[in-house]
Amino acid sequence: MTVQVVDSHPVVAAIGSAVTTGGVAFGDGKKPANVGSKPYVVAFFDAGTVTDRSLASRDGWELYCSFQCAGLSPEAVRIAIRKVRAAVLGLRRQVLGGRLILMPTHEYGAPMSREDDADPTLFIQIDEWRIRTSPA
Repeated sequence: MTVQVVDSHPVVAAIGSAVTTGGVAFGDGKKPANVGSKPYVVAFFDAGTVTDRSLASRDGWELYCSFQCAGLSPEAVRIAIRKVRAAVLGLRRQVLGGRLILMPTHEYGAPMSREDDADPTLFIQIDEWRIRTSPA
């Protein structure tokens, strides 16, 4: 049996592209530049975990991601959250990097918070997902 080493970059790039195409700025591990008053997303991805998708082999791979959706109003945060969720759920059944994306699992959605020390005040909500894959 050959174990495939999986690269998370195709999944990260697909999500980033879908979010930005939806009109929301996206940063991988850092705040996007020049967001102004627009909503934005800062994404944090792990490197992925090899899993047992069957009794025969360790052919599964999954990726955890945390999205910090931010904006100047609660509605701006909700817009960013909708774009993230559409991007993540839109991955289902796509083949990226030689892997078939299975139905993503919503792991955690924190209540919205407000950062009053920021100028202007910033609203933030964290949304976490697990993206499972199998060989294509």
